[in-house]
Amino acid sequence: MLIEMFSVEVEIFGRKYKLKGDDPKKLFHIAETLDKSLIELSSEYEALEFNKLLMLCALLQQEQIMDLTNSNQELKDELDRMNQLISAFIPDTGDN
Repeated sequence: MLIEMFSVEVEIFGRKYKLKGDDPKKLFHIAETLDKSLIELSSEYEALEFNKLLMLCALLQQEQIMDLTNSNQELKDELDRMNQLISAFIPDTGDN
């Protein structure tokens, strides 16, 4: 299966970039979110140069990803426990 790739031009923190992907709307949304994050960080850390600002943004986003991954695993574990409890009360009859 061949995935169609689209080329889009986005602006992030006043700089233009050409990106390719299979979902232009998603690319625009990601770029917009990154732009907002960089603008917020730059107002908080005015003296940081662009590369350091990008690194800080990457570190903060990676922290968010790790927190969400941990939360997701906790929810999966809780769902497994709930399913085990339900299975104890409602036996599987094999009827699908």
